[in-house]
Amino acid sequence: MTWKVWILAIALLFIFEGLVPFVTPKTWIEAVRDIGQKAKPEVVRRIGLILLMIGVSIIWAVSI
Repeated sequence: MTWKVWILAIALLFIFEGLVPFVTPKTWIEAVRDIGQKAKPEVVRRIGLILLMIGVSIIWAVSI
């Protein structure tokens, strides 16, 4: 993979991450506030780890 592919992947990530706050900002703020108040740090960390593993697995699967 070239560096251009990585830059495009990061740009696509930014697009997906910005889509929900742009379309429904009030709902997004409420959801983030709700998660911050109710979720335990261990649960958030576990979700983050799962997402990282899925992302790495997809990159690995595509690059072989």
